[in-house]
Amino acid sequence: MKSYKIDKARNIGNVIFVVEGGRKDGGTELRLLKKIFSDILEYEVRELRRGCEEFIGYGSNPYSRVFALNLPKNQLTQLTDDSLDALFRRLKLEFNIKPEDCPVFFLYDRDFLSYKPNELRGGYVKKYTDPYGDEKGNQGQLLLSYPAVESYLLSCIQDDVHLQSYFLGRDIKPELAKLDFNAEHVNTQEHLLHAVTEMDKGLHSFGLDTYDPDHLAPVLLGAYDAQQNKYKTDGAFSLLSLISMALLELGIITECDEN
Repeated sequence: MKSYKIDKARNIGNVIFVVEGGRKDGGTELRLLKKIFSDILEYEVRELRRGCEEFIGYGSNPYSRVFALNLPKNQLTQLTDDSLDALFRRLKLEFNIKPEDCPVFFLYDRDFLSYKPNELRGGYVKKYTDPYGDEKGNQGQLLLSYPAVESYLLSCIQDDVHLQSYFLGRDIKPELAKLDFNAEHVNTQEHLLHAVTEMDKGLHSFGLDTYDPDHLAPVLLGAYDAQQNKYKTDGAFSLLSLISMALLELGIITECDEN
């Protein structure tokens, strides 16, 4: 199994996350990004919640700034060029940055009630594979959680979470309640390192343990297809979150010699 370390001195520039959850009082995804990037890594975070007009700021770091954004509606089908252009225009006007030069990540869930069986792969998983943009001009990388973002929370503290299966994202919440753990409790580097190791275990179980963070299309598609097959046979998805991939691609988490 790979061994990892965190490079808190890493300067990542401006990074954009478009997330599924979020509401006027925040959501799990937005709270989680704030905990990871502001509280643990001490980067600057600018958050735009659904239904709010103003950005909420946490910390100050001119060399590492994360924008955590909601689209006006909470569906993956809202990832259209027009809706993203409107959102990114605000970043240009208010923060004087060029979104086309920033890595972009989309954090969404995949459970039974989310989308039709093949809609994601055909329209979204294949399209959004590169945070910096592909040769067709499709910018952004879709990092799914199976079945929901709460899978990342369990990955922070439990071992071998890929052996657990869930039908819906809400089915994970009783386990988190029993452990008295939520997004507010993600506050150590050890949590982040544990989560990336658990992600690797889940990918390994699907035969996807060899991957290049700079060319993730095969593993993103492979994970989606493997989870689709898992659902067909077992009626549930293996618990797996790909949020850690963003930390690997940004160079915040790096592989190290076990010795």
